[in-house]
Amino acid sequence: MDVKQLKEKLIAAQGAQEKLEILDEVAACYYDQEEYQEAVAYYGKAEKLAPEGNPRAYFQGMEGICYFFLKKDQEAHKALLGAKNMLHSDEEDFDPEISGLIHYFLGSLYEYNDENNRSLECRLEAFKHLSHLHREPQWMLLAGMSRNYEQKGDLRNSVKYNTQAISLISNNDPEIAYIFDKLGSNLYELGEYKEAQEYFGRVLEVDPGYERKDDVYFSIGLCHQRLLDYRMALNSYLKLLELKELEPDTEPLSWLYIETAYCYYHLKEHEKSIEFVEKALQETIEDKEEQAEIQSYLTNNYQALGRHQEAVEAGEKTLKLSHQFHNIEIMLPNLTLSYYHLGQEDKFHFYRDWCNRDFPDLSWTQQLNKLEL
Repeated sequence: MDVKQLKEKLIAAQGAQEKLEILDEVAACYYDQEEYQEAVAYYGKAEKLAPEGNPRAYFQGMEGICYFFLKKDQEAHKALLGAKNMLHSDEEDFDPEISGLIHYFLGSLYEYNDENNRSLECRLEAFKHLSHLHREPQWMLLAGMSRNYEQKGDLRNSVKYNTQAISLISNNDPEIAYIFDKLGSNLYELGEYKEAQEYFGRVLEVDPGYERKDDVYFSIGLCHQRLLDYRMALNSYLKLLELKELEPDTEPLSWLYIETAYCYYHLKEHEKSIEFVEKALQETIEDKEEQAEIQSYLTNNYQALGRHQEAVEAGEKTLKLSHQFHNIEIMLPNLTLSYYHLGQEDKFHFYRDWCNRDFPDLSWTQQLNKLEL
């Protein structure tokens, strides 16, 4: 029966219950056609006729959902909150689906307003009725809960609910790449690099043109690097460099050059590592600690190549920039060892003492302690 026929039937309706049923049907027709302004008008009429409690909560809840889609957040919040307060789960006419939807949409409104705790509270209530919801609100609810937990710093639960969400969403849905990306990021932060790398890889499988694909390639490289698979990490960084070089306005790439240099260093391809260090040093870098980290890899590579004088010169230049930079624990032993090979006893002892003070448990420090001049 179409809307016109239903409206004619409504005119002829006698009792309140019959009118309620027809009003609900008319509103549902408009709702299914995404004509939410018309739908909300009929749900509003039905609400006025509905008995208090769960029946009225249903109609007021549907009003709130329509207002949500109309982007009338204040009206949506008022209607949904009113409906929530009318629900009675212990009564026979309680509808778990409408309860789930009311709390689901309230959770979304609270998230939009940066009220994370209230958003999660509503979503947890909706989660109780997850099986009564359709597939789309199911996965969207789970993904929303994942965001709530991520904001609270609870990455384990964030991963848990996003993992459940992807079991319900099609690989053709454009949102799934974003969820894979989030799973990869959270698992990386949890130190689960293999699993993180797999999810980052799935981002590019489902969406090769993903808007953050540069970040994804970099993240894949970092995962391989943490797993000590420097060859695979290098492949990711070089692929990313290819993409960056195709861009008309290339951004500073020192951050990428240094990771590439790091991989070449660990692969003992020292000349290539130096090449990328020098590329990084050609860029304008204001942060002294970042400059020092990049510069330090000259010392590391020169030492490995037996170019000890160049190694100590680069090392001293590095330490003039900063005494606190990422991977200083790699450079200091290399600098110390270079002074050992040059026979400079005072410098050797000075830097070995530094290694013992700051990095006593490193195997490199223990090896240096076996050397004497």
